[in-house]
Amino acid sequence: MNRAKIQDYIDQREEQRSLIYHIEEKDQTHFTINGHPYELVKDYRDGFNSEKFAERFSSVLSKYDYIVGDWGYDQLRLKGFYDDDNPLFEPELGTDTIEDYLFEYCNFGCAYFIVHNDDVSIPRQHGHSHRQRRKKTTPIIHERRRQVKQPNVRQRQNQRAERVKNGHRQKFVIHQRKKRS
Repeated sequence: MNRAKIQDYIDQREEQRSLIYHIEEKDQTHFTINGHPYELVKDYRDGFNSEKFAERFSSVLSKYDYIVGDWGYDQLRLKGFYDDDNPLFEPELGTDTIEDYLFEYCNFGCAYFIVHNDDVSIPRQHGHSHRQRRKKTTPIIHERRRQVKQPNVRQRQNQRAERVKNGHRQKFVIHQRKKRS
């Protein structure tokens, strides 16, 4: 596959994405994407471009309280962060790590913006339904130990183990062999 064909695929994908998410600007800092409200909190070096933001946007980002967009090599990268009171909060994706993200993962001095999600959409937790496949679980093995003094290894030659099944459960029973006279 040559570079021209790859670029054609990229262009087709960008065109498809641009038709999915529609951005509507209310004023300088407030806008909606498909009716979902957002607020532009910080715009460093004019990094916010509403059309490019709509092209790169994904519905997965609607679960985050803040979205950081940074520019590198003429590409927009979006990353989500949680507020402390969000039930999906993870410390490594908390709002206090935004500055660390900008210093460590973004190009030095790059243009960036921070958008606040005014209406966070927390995804539904999947309950147990009859349609879902059950996950295979490993059987639970219960080990019962008796307070019996174990004979040493040489004396165990007169023992035999027998597997005993009780319905769907099984256990091993150790029997003493009868001594031959």
